[in-house]
Amino acid sequence: MAANIITMDVERIDQGQGNAPGTITGIDVDSGQRVSLKGWADILAKFETGKTFQLGWYLGKEYQGQQDMLVSKHSAVTEVPSAIASLDKSNGSQSPSDDLPPAFYEKKAPVPPAPPIPAPTTPQGVMTGSPTIKDRTITCLAVMKSVIESGGTEADFDRWMAKLDATVSRR
Repeated sequence: MAANIITMDVERIDQGQGNAPGTITGIDVDSGQRVSLKGWADILAKFETGKTFQLGWYLGKEYQGQQDMLVSKHSAVTEVPSAIASLDKSNGSQSPSDDLPPAFYEKKAPVPPAPPIPAPTTPQGVMTGSPTIKDRTITCLAVMKSVIESGGTEADFDRWMAKLDATVSRR
């Protein structure tokens, strides 16, 4: 899955409590809107307040009517020259105000994950035609991870597993 890319001036970093993810808050350089993204401690450690970063993000699964934006751990976090700081110096304008509306991102349909390629089988597996429980578990986890990362639902997972089963049984 290709992540969305954002360039963000980081204003605040709040670490999560316990096992909860933390939050980075800042200004989206392209739109000028305030944005908050969630991320785990190891990801948040890559950011510094007052600097500008380019990073990948994705929409998390909706929970109780709210959908969080999360920092993608599959995209690089790169520090870039501060766009707002250079804007302030170049034309004397002020940085975006604190009362900007929160960023609105239209929910995109999840991109379905590609079905995993079946692992090569041993001669015994070729004769019996049945995967082991371990192979099935690994395949389920791989499909589940792809569906979760793309913001899919249990129905999406079931659909992809059914497609995988149908594809494998044709061989």
